[in-house]
Amino acid sequence: MLGKVLRDRLIRAVTRPPFRDELGRKGRFERIARAGPHLIRRLRLVIDGWPRWSHPLRVLFLSDFHTGSHSDDVARLEGIVAEARAFNPDLVLLGGDFVNMQLFGAGRVPPKVIAAVLAQLDARYGQFAVLGNHDYLYGAREVADALRAHAITVLDDESRSVKVKNHSIDLVGIPNARVESARSKQLLAGLAPERPSIVLTHDPMWFANVPRGTLAGHTHGGQISLPGVGLLKNASKAPLRWTHGLIRERGQYLYVTSGIGTSGVPLRWRVPPEFVVLDVIGPPVAAISTVGAATGCLSASTA
Repeated sequence: MLGKVLRDRLIRAVTRPPFRDELGRKGRFERIARAGPHLIRRLRLVIDGWPRWSHPLRVLFLSDFHTGSHSDDVARLEGIVAEARAFNPDLVLLGGDFVNMQLFGAGRVPPKVIAAVLAQLDARYGQFAVLGNHDYLYGAREVADALRAHAITVLDDESRSVKVKNHSIDLVGIPNARVESARSKQLLAGLAPERPSIVLTHDPMWFANVPRGTLAGHTHGGQISLPGVGLLKNASKAPLRWTHGLIRERGQYLYVTSGIGTSGVPLRWRVPPEFVVLDVIGPPVAAISTVGAATGCLSASTA
């Protein structure tokens, strides 16, 4: 615990928040900190217990921005947002780690600039976010205030009921990797099995406690995958099999995104950045078991 406190103090002393460079200039690191091309992951999930609407619920999921970790990152984020908007999402979910806390390389973009860009993601049923561990290291209040000032709802161990075409979706937000709170466990344990739900969590470790489905990030997909070896770690207490992509266990879904930015060093290898478009719907009536189908919960987490 003492080691973590000292490490966090060192990072803050070097990065010196609050940040003020609205362009996120990289200086001498400009040439070596360029981001690779990103992918668009598109999935269609048919989940027992979800409503059978005429059209699926389209969920846009982005996470681990670390805006400023790469060269020209504000312009890059603007381009990604413009591309993502074209999918006309019903719901936008943001998985945390908005700011860049790399020890070197500059790129210190203030949260208000990042929030202003993300606010351009229009969604019929709103935008929701959780904070990641880097946001807490920077200053959780400033990051959350910036998001809320642009009408992005920040869920801090909170739940919301989202009304979608006469059906209610329970949305739970679990922030801050590496912190396990009693409130988080209480929220997850209280999910009603008969109601569709989405758990938005920064760290995929929470999938172990989720009775339904989850979206997560934090791991960056491992960020670096060595040929013939694969991933070495995922910066989470979650097992390596929960590092990236769509996972189905215990009849529930977890999607872990590799995210947009980087931490530690501005480098990815064989793990490209991405954003995710999820089309979610219930099965046809004839396909639902008369015994009673388990409610599908989609968990979102950032890799």
